Amino acid sequence: MKRIIFLAMLLCWSSACLAANGAQPPSLAGRLFVVDPGHGVRYPDGSPLNVGAVGPGGYEEAKITLAVAEDLARRLRAAGARVVMTRSYAKPYRIGTVIRVDNRARAALANRLGATAFIAVHADGSLDRGRRGTSVFWLRPNSAALARAVRAHLAPLGLGESEFHMRDLAVTNEARVPAVLVEIGFVSNPAQAQLIASPAFQEREAQALFDAVAQTFAA
Repeated sequence: MKRIIFLAMLLCWSSACLAANGAQPPSLAGRLFVVDPGHGVRYPDGSPLNVGAVGPGGYEEAKITLAVAEDLARRLRAAGARVVMTRSYAKPYRIGTVIRVDNRARAALANRLGATAFIAVHADGSLDRGRRGTSVFWLRPNSAALARAVRAHLAPLGLGESEFHMRDLAVTNEARVPAVLVEIGFVSNPAQAQLIASPAFQEREAQALFDAVAQTFAA
């Protein structure tokens, strides 16, 4: 019975559900988040450096992650938070010369700003077109609560789970603030790629990420 009650509370954490039940939507006033849409990096001459995965249907990780990240940023700002994006619709490409240096620099930005959390948004790729599901990675203990919340809120989307564990990546290693790297699905899986490229489903992904952040950090 306790588990059923917990799941019901979890599924009703979204701001829309809270409002429907007469509760105040979560406030993130005074919080600062660095939202990092994966890839989208170019050399100084404009040639691609780190474009990310591209699925068989032409679905591009860099475009999908930017759309979800922009939507997440909008929701965070509406809840009162400040948001810094490592790239955006206004500036869709970062400039770099070494991928790992660029990766570490984005997490270092969150450290310098004293961010509440750093959220890296990616989409997965594999030579096995049957692979599917979301993944959540973190490294430091201060990131575990956010990672668990992200996992829980992504689960109802029905994408399945690929991986969930601590992982030493450039961004998770560099970050001293709470940090997660989220893979929101596989662009190499034709069915899943079509789904996560859909604007309507991207809204659901962004809402799930927002709800996880709000559950972890809202006042």
